[in-house]
Amino acid sequence: MGSNVSSVHDVHSSVGTRNAMVVEIESRRQWRSLFDSMKCSNKLLVIDFTAAWCGPCKAMEPRVKEIASKYSDVLFARVDVDKLMDVAGTYKAITLPAFVFVKRGEEIDRVVGAKPVELVNKIEKLSV
Repeated sequence: MGSNVSSVHDVHSSVGTRNAMVVEIESRRQWRSLFDSMKCSNKLLVIDFTAAWCGPCKAMEPRVKEIASKYSDVLFARVDVDKLMDVAGTYKAITLPAFVFVKRGEEIDRVVGAKPVELVNKIEKLSV
């Protein structure tokens, strides 16, 4: 994993820092903790739904890390749909990659597919 990917133990520290990173969500408990902590925040959460077998997801991974490094005011969380099917199901993440934008616990937009330009445009629009 890259140097800007957080481990399961870094969730709470990543929410409050300005360090750009992508939080790797590895359990329902970790997801719930992150999601609950973001409900009271006006900070934009970008959920990157991915899978190990998804070629476009793998192609987007370095781009997502690059984008995360430029938008330190946005929290990026990566969710493997095969590991956390219930979270993927909640957001109907069927076509991958899927990027779901959440503020205060509510989905406000999404980008489906490997579309880095559209991803950046939505982040710029929604992170204000």
